[in-house]
Amino acid sequence: MKSAGNDIVALNAIDIQRTTSTAFYSKFIIPEERAFYQQPQFGAVPFQNFVWLLWSVKESAYKYLKRLQPDLVFSPSKLIIRNITVPHIQSTAEAAVWESGNKNEEFHTGEVISGTHRLYFRSKITGGFIASIVNDTPGFENVYWGIKSIQNTSYEHQSTEVREFILNKLRQILSVDNLRIEKTSEGCPVVFNAENLLDIAVSFTHHGYFVAYSFYSVSS
Repeated sequence: MKSAGNDIVALNAIDIQRTTSTAFYSKFIIPEERAFYQQPQFGAVPFQNFVWLLWSVKESAYKYLKRLQPDLVFSPSKLIIRNITVPHIQSTAEAAVWESGNKNEEFHTGEVISGTHRLYFRSKITGGFIASIVNDTPGFENVYWGIKSIQNTSYEHQSTEVREFILNKLRQILSVDNLRIEKTSEGCPVVFNAENLLDIAVSFTHHGYFVAYSFYSVSS
């Protein structure tokens, strides 16, 4: 069974002082993960970005696994990041929309382990946000993702915008108009075409002025 998981952190909405406090980040970053920051490749990465990078990966992994294990409880210290590769070129570009399909996209990549599950992540960091997606194979075949800036940070606006964002992409690749998103009793989003449940694993998130989605689909 395939799943999907993603997360986004708006950097202008974080509290840097709280983020860099050991009392805060040690709740979900274990010492072995904290040690990654001592590696030379992280020299140009602000520590608060490193903290939220790890958070976004763990949140994404939890969402992925929650669909497979409905009774799973979020315990970020048990989602273990094994390695992180930093891209040679750090992206600072700002745009209104980012979507999958750009073969030259640069990501932070690595693995995250939960029990017997091994997942792979791709994370994008710009001056405005940190966004992550996860998958059970490193190639991310048939995994679509998108990130969009919005004008209003109210929960209702974020929720509406992210759903329409993902539905527009699904309509494009499926050539179907009558789509809607609902959530299971466990909180996992699912996609319907009229009354038919589609075999498409979707995930979406929002924070501050950004919304993002990821989904797995073999249809095109």
